[in-house]
Amino acid sequence: MATGKDAAFGLMPIEKMLGAHLYAFATSNAAAIYLQCLVEHNGTSYTTKKGAGIPGCYVEETGAAGSLLGSVIALFDSDMNPINYLPITTTGDGIVAGYALVADHPMQLFLIQEDGDTTPVAAASIGLNADLIGTGGSTVTGISTQEIDSDTVNTTSTLAVKILRAHEKDTVASAYCRYIVSINSHHNGANIDGV
Repeated sequence: MATGKDAAFGLMPIEKMLGAHLYAFATSNAAAIYLQCLVEHNGTSYTTKKGAGIPGCYVEETGAAGSLLGSVIALFDSDMNPINYLPITTTGDGIVAGYALVADHPMQLFLIQEDGDTTPVAAASIGLNADLIGTGGSTVTGISTQEIDSDTVNTTSTLAVKILRAHEKDTVASAYCRYIVSINSHHNGANIDGV
């Protein structure tokens, strides 16, 4: 994962893990779910074999205000068996397709690569916001291929992530530079509208 190499890995929690909780995916999920992909609260909860009131989520690449949660750090099928990824349209147990442990603390920091498309994220863009691109991943490793969409960097507060700084071993403004980011409009943050 060095600067100049396109080796996407989604949103990797870094520094201290501040919190993680269990979420469920609706049966017949619309997108495959991979480790370290960004997920969003779906505005509902499920009564499952694991108990009542388990909040639901789904994969997201753009920042929907007030619904973003964080990245998937573990995946389970509907029987709570560990899995690498959750394929699209998984039926599961008829209630949920599966579960994810999500790094969901509103102050959690993540490491993510930029996509190197058109123009890399400029040094002057540190402190700005951006959306992510992609919802795919590897069916072998289970790792997400989401990246910062360098073409979306702007001041807009509803974009998915805030770019805080470049990784200490990478060169700012180079293609595929890794950045430390936080989630914008976090569902568990203060003064955020509900979904």
